[in-house]
Amino acid sequence: MTLRNILAILAIAALIGGCRADVPAVSQDRPANTSATRIAFDDNRAFSDLTAQCAFGPRVPGTAAHQKCAAYIEDQLKTVVDQVRTQDFTYQDPHKKISIPMTNIFGVINPAASRKIMLCAHWDTRPTADQDFDPANRSKPIPGADDGASGVAVLLELARALHNTHPSACVILAFWDGEDWGPGEDNMYIGARYFAIHPGALRPTESVLIDMIGQKDLTIPLERTSDDRFPDLCRKIWAIAAQMGYGANFPQRVDYQISDDHIPLIDAGIPSIDLIDFNYAPWHTLGDTPDKCSPTSLGIVGRVLGAYALSGS
Repeated sequence: MTLRNILAILAIAALIGGCRADVPAVSQDRPANTSATRIAFDDNRAFSDLTAQCAFGPRVPGTAAHQKCAAYIEDQLKTVVDQVRTQDFTYQDPHKKISIPMTNIFGVINPAASRKIMLCAHWDTRPTADQDFDPANRSKPIPGADDGASGVAVLLELARALHNTHPSACVILAFWDGEDWGPGEDNMYIGARYFAIHPGALRPTESVLIDMIGQKDLTIPLERTSDDRFPDLCRKIWAIAAQMGYGANFPQRVDYQISDDHIPLIDAGIPSIDLIDFNYAPWHTLGDTPDKCSPTSLGIVGRVLGAYALSGS
């Protein structure tokens, strides 16, 4: 993901110094319809999913580690969801002049329901550590513990937790490929862009993206585009977080505007919001390793999304 419409110097300050934009607090004049149903989400098992992905190595499209991770995701899903679907496609990189096979993976629960909730994360990792402080590392692929593996880990444990709860909505767990291919933004969000053009029967009623949600000291403010376009959906999820005692992790303030996988879905007319903790110093560096992440953070996000998936429209 990249910052959108923000000066580069402000982004660097946020990453290094923990600074954030001076933005107004969120208005509280619209109550959210919430139901904070707690699911049996296993934080440590989710963290095991995170470390398992990283053990494959960087999951760069076109590599053996990428193929192993795809097989792992499908294997974890197949016993706990009603359907496992894949969306295979070939991406023609206009800059590198190469063809790269990519795959979006979907786990579908209660497929017959008319209301379709999509919970998303990207499962690929960036081929270049372009933000690393050591210039010698910038051509190397990142480990992608927080930036990729954390969101996947939450979705896999959610699949297990929702297996016996029988949600009234169809819950689609979407794993996007090619989000971080790059290096430029025109060469990113590839899997989400492909799905936005070819959604088929999986086109959701609404979508929630999670990205970089595994770090310690988790803080997920409202992403600006999400709040501008779909404030009711944002307030519903943030209200659930508050009801569950996670208000400090989901502060009621609007932060940066982020370009991420939710943008192609919005452009395709699908209500979509982004849950992201972008204040992460090892972003796009070789330091994005499992020791920077926390089982507790995965559990917080997983339980909030589980309550959201089980809530009414």
